[in-house]
Amino acid sequence: MKRVIAIADRAALVSLKLLAALNLLFFLSFIVVLLLASRAHAEAPGCAGIDLLTALEKNDPAAFRKVETEAAAVPNGKGLLWKLDKPGEKPSYLFGTMHMTDTRVTTLPEPAQKAYDGAGTIVIETTDAMDKAKMMAAMASEPGLMMFTDNTTLSSLLSPDDAAALDKGLDARGIPPATVAKMKPWILSAMMALPACEVARQSAGEP
Repeated sequence: MKRVIAIADRAALVSLKLLAALNLLFFLSFIVVLLLASRAHAEAPGCAGIDLLTALEKNDPAAFRKVETEAAAVPNGKGLLWKLDKPGEKPSYLFGTMHMTDTRVTTLPEPAQKAYDGAGTIVIETTDAMDKAKMMAAMASEPGLMMFTDNTTLSSLLSPDDAAALDKGLDARGIPPATVAKMKPWILSAMMALPACEVARQSAGEP
């Protein structure tokens, strides 16, 4: 009986080591893709954007009006600052932004600043994003948040046409498609969405 228990203990230890190695492999894969994406952005000739709504208004006024009408019909479709009221209670405020260094995000608009200054308690999403070492450690501890840890692959969730379009976009950024095969769509999308100027500002430590 003791021998069986000893064998089971050794098997469990081996399994834990394999799991740890697998998690590390997933995390290292993520780091490689992140570095490749950063390098590709850093080598970009410049940072520019196209206002798609302005272009749509110019090229297809009817489609633009349709977009505006549908957007206006979305309940609570405008605003970043939200006020939560309850009879007999002090109001709470929710301010939503993207994680960017854009001054429109880092410099609070007057209503948001007023709510912030008058708040008794401030609750933020996370402080790990302010410390890259902590952020990387947090991501390494939960690889399943960013990577598929089962048999799922990114291409298995895409149609052949979409998979081909993704591979083309990755090739243009100098990222081998195989390195993102186990990456979840949300994290890949977040990385690919960053323009070169934003990568440069974040690399320089701007808030």
